[in-house]
Amino acid sequence: MMKDTEVLNNIIDPFYWKFLRELSKMEYNFEQAIISLSPDQLKCKKWLADELKKMRGSFLPFDNTIIQLYGGWLGYPLIDFLEDSIGIGLLENIDLDKKALKAFAKMCYYKNKKYKATYGDVKTIEKTPDWERTDLVINTSSEHMPDLPELIANKKYIKTCIFALQSNNMFYVDDHINCSISEDDFVKKSGLSRIIYKGTKVMSNNYERYMVIGLV
Repeated sequence: MMKDTEVLNNIIDPFYWKFLRELSKMEYNFEQAIISLSPDQLKCKKWLADELKKMRGSFLPFDNTIIQLYGGWLGYPLIDFLEDSIGIGLLENIDLDKKALKAFAKMCYYKNKKYKATYGDVKTIEKTPDWERTDLVINTSSEHMPDLPELIANKKYIKTCIFALQSNNMFYVDDHINCSISEDDFVKKSGLSRIIYKGTKVMSNNYERYMVIGLV
């Protein structure tokens, strides 16, 4: 017997069905698309959004937060979690994956939100007008790029800008060029002068995910 629409929508959200359909039409690596929605991805992105929510009205605005994603990939599901937890005024996703950015831009069009896709290397990309008013920089892909001090060496963020970073100890993955051996190791590499939050979660296959949030 066919289940009703409400029950089926609980199996897969219509937006994410549309998202995966667009990716397949673009001939995006479908395995990567599925990985972006894996239980571990959902867990670590929700963890980040939950901790940021606690900072509304203190370290972050109550709403309309201006955000940059370093290596934001497809953008989702993190964007949905952020929208629910802190509210997005403007979000810029900087990435080197052109197909991922194209899919990101397409889905943001459906959402009718203030999002922008920027192609380039976070370390060398030229300044955009939004950088000097950014409230929050998020990098959940720290294992794929140099440490934060190197990434922001020539970028002038406001003093109150919050940096939220995640990494892991998955040294065995080929494109992980900058993993950390522990939470404290990651905190040290972040170069943040004021730590608002730090933590570790054990994910599937017993690898560790580290997170640190703070001010430069």
